[in-house]
Amino acid sequence: MIGNMKFTGCWKNGIYYYLLAQGVGGILWWCLLFLRPHYRSWFLAETLPERVLISFWLPDCLIFITGSMAAAYGYRNRRSWFPPVLYFLTGGISYVSLYCLTLSFSTHGGWPGTLVMLFCMLVMLLICLVLNSDQHREI
Repeated sequence: MIGNMKFTGCWKNGIYYYLLAQGVGGILWWCLLFLRPHYRSWFLAETLPERVLISFWLPDCLIFITGSMAAAYGYRNRRSWFPPVLYFLTGGISYVSLYCLTLSFSTHGGWPGTLVMLFCMLVMLLICLVLNSDQHREI
């Protein structure tokens, strides 16, 4: 049990589907930014050049997208390497989220992307807490 909620199959499937959706969302995000460049301005302050936003493509592909897909696969198939991948992914997302938050505060822009990243960070932290609660030790 987690609090007064049992850790049911619904929760387990939800974690898998969230991780999968996060990876697919990252792919769609970059397709949008590369195929429809005029949308880039939504995610960037007016004072910053587009290359600041585009410079995130490599870490996003390696950590956010690949990490999310690998974590989804590892979780679904109960792989022993799943926990370290989950923690690495959560740390990477947390670092970028806090960077985006600082950048948005300092430039007064780019809030849509920052809010998406903060949401991802909070969900990832929740997943880590749920999976590491004293009441639930299996993966």
